[in-house]
Amino acid sequence: MRRVRVRKGDRPLCPLPRSRSKSGLFARGQSSLSPFLAAFLSSAALFGQAGPYQRQDVDKAGADRGKRVYTQYCINCHGAAAKGTEQGPDLIRSPLVLRDRLGDQVGPALKKLANHKTDLSKTQISDLTHFLKNQIEATAKNRNPERPPNVLTGNLEAGRTYFNGAGKCNTCHSPAGDLAGIGRKYNPVDLQQRFLFPRRSKPVQVTVTPAGGPPATGALERIDDFSVSLRDSSGEYRTFSRSKDVTVDIHDPLAAHNQMLDSYTDQDMHNVVRYLESLK
Repeated sequence: MRRVRVRKGDRPLCPLPRSRSKSGLFARGQSSLSPFLAAFLSSAALFGQAGPYQRQDVDKAGADRGKRVYTQYCINCHGAAAKGTEQGPDLIRSPLVLRDRLGDQVGPALKKLANHKTDLSKTQISDLTHFLKNQIEATAKNRNPERPPNVLTGNLEAGRTYFNGAGKCNTCHSPAGDLAGIGRKYNPVDLQQRFLFPRRSKPVQVTVTPAGGPPATGALERIDDFSVSLRDSSGEYRTFSRSKDVTVDIHDPLAAHNQMLDSYTDQDMHNVVRYLESLK
């Protein structure tokens, strides 16, 4: 075998093997191996410890008591399902509630926040957290529901009052007329959908009055900034140019429903659905 001489100062083609002694492994490789080993050893130690965010076991009796506390002091602002309203935030997704363990976060927060019950006992706060944790668990389990969610969380009498008052629903609908038996006809989820987004059963009607001519009424076919088209009762398709001398009146029975979507509160919707469901 031919020997190759390496002169002083020459760089060998392959690195010379390092010492594999215990001291050499840690001493020579300290700069590259130590961070890796430290991270590995740290993670191994953490795997054997209980995490700081271990889930709180829900006490069912405590959750029932906590529900009474929540109903008395919290429901008006945070809603029946603790998912928030216009007056209060969603507690199901609240980081503070998620981090809480038996009131260690909720208790101090209640004492600092304005317009909150500040003198709840330690037991009441603990029960309240059991209720909230139970709601969180129920929400998480229902992301891919095997059964439909409960939408009948509103107040029947409040729904009746809104129907006949602020909502002005009774100006177009009647419990003894078009809504008779509607709670028997649809399940609660479909009933809520139809209440919020009713299906159109008749075409939008439009009346066009041209300057110096008779008005024309029919089903609206098309409208833009330049023209309006309708189909009258004889089936004739008619188009009118839009100008300042032409009056266009659109009669859409669902327009009020669309406008109300911007004014309903969550509680209004739940109350009305509960009332409609009672019409059997």
